[in-house]
Amino acid sequence: MTFAISAVVIACPDALGLATPTAVAVGTGLGARHNILIKDAATLEGASRITAVAFDKTGTLTEGKPRVTDVASAPGFTADQALGMLGAAEQGSSHPLAAAILEESKRRGLRLEPVEDFQNVAGHGLEATIGGRRLLVGNSRLLADEGVDLAPIRADLDRLLAAGRTVILLAVDGKAAAVVAVADPIKPSAPRAAAELKRLGIQTVLISGDNQAVAAAVGREVGIDRVFAEVLPEQKAEYVRQLQQEGHYVAMVGDGVNDAPALAQADVGIAIGAGTDVAIEAAQIVLMKSDPLDVLNAIILSKATVRKMKQNLVWASVYNLLAIPVAAGVFYRSLGWSLRPEISALLMSASSIIVAVNAVMLRRSERKLIAT
Repeated sequence: MTFAISAVVIACPDALGLATPTAVAVGTGLGARHNILIKDAATLEGASRITAVAFDKTGTLTEGKPRVTDVASAPGFTADQALGMLGAAEQGSSHPLAAAILEESKRRGLRLEPVEDFQNVAGHGLEATIGGRRLLVGNSRLLADEGVDLAPIRADLDRLLAAGRTVILLAVDGKAAAVVAVADPIKPSAPRAAAELKRLGIQTVLISGDNQAVAAAVGREVGIDRVFAEVLPEQKAEYVRQLQQEGHYVAMVGDGVNDAPALAQADVGIAIGAGTDVAIEAAQIVLMKSDPLDVLNAIILSKATVRKMKQNLVWASVYNLLAIPVAAGVFYRSLGWSLRPEISALLMSASSIIVAVNAVMLRRSERKLIAT
């Protein structure tokens, strides 16, 4: 009877039950302390399996605060005239590029006329009517689709693209009028984040709506492995799916409404804290400091947490496998080994304490996190 009681007491699976939750609790707590919000245990565990990280560009790898660097107008238009029409068309837009144009228009003291008609062209730009003139504002694909000849601004367009600038084209009444160049500074920590991810064997990918030249220039500056350029908003999720079909466990990092489908498609969606509510809602991890290095920290923390989970599970399983036969009296006749019920109770409690203490030791992994 004593053996039976001891076996029942020591077989209590408290340690097994605590093995994972304690590690998860400590891991998510450490993440929150470092401004990395992890929404659930499955995400914390899944981040350890990431083999490819796909980044949006604007606001993710860049500051998201672009500024106008060049305004090149075609014959028949002045720079201020072209910029004034662009600013008028972009009124009311919350896009970072629109903000840059409006800021430059304000700096130059330009008067912006009211918009008479407005139509957004997803992934390409916009159409607007201002002062009775029809404006096309956007990328070269938009103007080409409308049959606009880019010859008057071709030289300036090629020069600015070669310099890695993001360009916005303006056509007025079917004629090319100007090209405006915008620069968005790379976040200082972005190159280091890419380099550290490579060191862990994780592939880095840029998915951008910019043209090939601009996206490639950003990719080179940051140190990105693969660049997908001229991607329409609705296509971002398809590129994430392509990476998954290649066998990658994919994390997508973005901040905008257009990134939400890709964040949802990814195995782990990571939103920039300064991004839109839609992006944050679609993601499983939120980086409150909006620092690319925190992508790396989330992965480091996840790997450390999973290691603690495995250690706890191994300890609890081995403990029960060894202690239950002893408590049941299997070795009493041959070796004289036995455990009294009260000793079994103490050992059962000790195993739970060891599991909890081991989980708390996860705090040591803070030393491996990169300061941001």
